[in-house]
Amino acid sequence: MRRYFPRMALRSPPWAALFVAFLLPLLAHAQGGAGTAVVDTEHLFGFTDGTDIGDKGDIELEGTFSGRFGKPGIYTALQNETAVRYGVTDAFRLAAGALFDYRNIAGVPALDDYSGFNFAGLTGEANWQALKRTPIGLTLSASPQWRRVDDLSGQPAESYLVRLRLLADTALVPDTAFAAVNLIATPTTSRVSGVWQQEMPTEASAALAHAIGRGVFLGAEVRHLTHNHDGFLSGHALFVGPSLLVRTSDSTALKVAWSMQVPDECSGTVDLVNYERHQAVLVLVKDF
Repeated sequence: MRRYFPRMALRSPPWAALFVAFLLPLLAHAQGGAGTAVVDTEHLFGFTDGTDIGDKGDIELEGTFSGRFGKPGIYTALQNETAVRYGVTDAFRLAAGALFDYRNIAGVPALDDYSGFNFAGLTGEANWQALKRTPIGLTLSASPQWRRVDDLSGQPAESYLVRLRLLADTALVPDTAFAAVNLIATPTTSRVSGVWQQEMPTEASAALAHAIGRGVFLGAEVRHLTHNHDGFLSGHALFVGPSLLVRTSDSTALKVAWSMQVPDECSGTVDLVNYERHQAVLVLVKDF
């Protein structure tokens, strides 16, 4: 049976890059005994993911509810991904799921007013845990998606993407304190008004989590997101925030995380054109 105790983005150096650089030595010099830890790190870190994927034969039902809020005017974007995951081997897992989307937009510059709920598309995922935590864990992930709703405006727009992730984590203190780094690239092809467009958003994140009670972990993370629509490293935003994971039973877990966009280290401003001021996520997990 799988055990639940737990799950940032890059353009300019200082904030996100310095935090990642701070974590890398910890990953390299963590205690070797961490490899025997019983804590499942996948959902430990908020928006950042840990490297654990469960065991062969494990079946998991996961509901991920994400929200994005805060632009000039009224802007609310709620999304849900409901997925079933299956452990093909101890090191390889497959998943399939459906996407749903709700938007309420009014008075936002460059966006049409819109309110509605939609079936947003389909998603899949393949995870390969290349390295157990001895002391560093490493997982490679590919998530192909078909979307029928534009991620920003909520309007109909066909898109195909693959979310490619490199996940690394370690136990700083066995069973108690953990650190993780994620690097993500998402090549995307979209058709808007009959014209096909390409972009490749990227994200880099670093996170820490510490046990504050039995089955309860409190964490913090920094994420740097880059839009890359009008050129590489264009449209970027820096997010920071806390996370909380609660193991509610041997087979269920709940995770919640919130991130606020803070002024970028280069421009000294926030980007409310390509991103929102606040992002939040709620994850419900059930093992069978």
